[in-house]
Amino acid sequence: MVQRSSTLVVGVESLMDVDMKGVYSEDGPPVEDADIINLSTPNVVAARLKVDNTREINKRDAPILHGLQAAGFALDNGPESAGIMTKYLHRGGGYYIDVGCSQLIADGKIKIKQGQEIAQVKEHGLTFGDGSELEADEIVFATGYQNMRETARKIFGDELAERVKDVWGFDEEGETRTMWRRTGHPGFWFFGGNLALCRFFSRLLALQIKGMEVGLMGYEDD
Repeated sequence: MVQRSSTLVVGVESLMDVDMKGVYSEDGPPVEDADIINLSTPNVVAARLKVDNTREINKRDAPILHGLQAAGFALDNGPESAGIMTKYLHRGGGYYIDVGCSQLIADGKIKIKQGQEIAQVKEHGLTFGDGSELEADEIVFATGYQNMRETARKIFGDELAERVKDVWGFDEEGETRTMWRRTGHPGFWFFGGNLALCRFFSRLLALQIKGMEVGLMGYEDD
């Protein structure tokens, strides 16, 4: 595995026990109420609260995290050490919810090449920026993706892409940029996220569209 930058790793059981227990669980409130509890807190406040959660998760996951680091796998705790959800809202990726692969890396069954960009793809392997080479029978590209604005550019062209704003990350008010809200181009919306995010924010997006369609608000209204 070629790791080009650091990754936030969290065990699925630790994530459920620390971040989700009592909210999204069998003994928790109805899903609609859980969504409000989880997603109505301002992003800046939620990020600060998640710092303590992330510290507790890391404590529980310490053995596997130490094993990953010993194997040369670079880790991080997300922006401001605020964990997986904050990192997700900043860039839509950069994390791994561990369901077993981490142990394969720690055990040396999956080798790591870390911190070097790929300079050239050859017939039988890769050449890296430091001049080293790695032979390979097969190469699987799992390199992530660019900002959704650039995806829109490829599909709809430069004119639209230049009007819309960057997606994910926080704006000057601490709100998620461009997702589930006005993009800068009338009639064009970005929608994404996991099931909980889509379930919650789909209603807010629908209300915006409905308000414009019936004349209760204009596209440029605050």
